Formats: sequence, structure tokens, C-alpha cells
Amino acid sequence: MKTPKPVLDRRRSIRIVEKLPFKIGHQNYEAEAVTVNISVNGALCIVEQDIPLMTQLKMALTLPPISKTSSKKKTVLMKGVVVRKDKDPSTQKYFVAIYFSEIKPEDRQFLQKFIESRSASAA
Repeated sequence: MKTPKPVLDRRRSIRIVEKLPFKIGHQNYEAEAVTVNISVNGALCIVEQDIPLMTQLKMALTLPPISKTSSKKKTVLMKGVVVRKDKDPSTQKYFVAIYFSEIKPEDRQFLQKFIESRSASAA
């Protein structure tokens, strides 16, 4: 599966490449998704079904432990909005960009620490 063409990078936060499975839901359905990359403001993910632009989603993302000395996982509940999508013609799956529109401050802080820890270990 080939990732879509890069968008002009105007991001204000660190974005890391990380495959994290998570659940998304909207009104009468629930779907599985996997992140391609993630930041504290949003994520690019892969889903099997077409989700219209501007769809508001509920999301549950379980983050692995931040450090090797900790075994504590954390599930972050948030809301997001689909802001971009691209269909992959080879797999018929969709790349969906989700902006995190609602996330508790303590969850955003944990997500930030997770991203910083992964970013530091990749450097």
C-alpha cells in the first residue's frame, strides 16, 4: 500500500510514523483503523470503508507504554473530524486524515509525551 502524496507541511506539532490500531465510531457503526502517522493534533490512518469528509468520529486509541521501564498502557478517548481522504486503488482501502477536535488536556499531555518519546528514540 502506497501512502498518498505529501501535503504541504504546515504542521505545528511533531508527527511520528507509528502503526497503532484503534477504533472509530459514528452514529450506527464502529470500525477498526490503523494509524500511519500521528501528532497531538491528528492522525493519518487506514480504514476499510469510505468515510465522508467532515464526518465527526468518536475514537478510542490505546497507546503503548511511554518507556521501557513502564508497562502502563493508556486508552485515550477523543473526538475527531475527517479532514482529508484518499482511496488506495491497489487495496480499495482509504487513507483518512483525522483532526482531533476534542481531547481531554491530560490525554493530550500523555499523547504528547508518547510522541516525544518515540521521536527521541528514532533520532
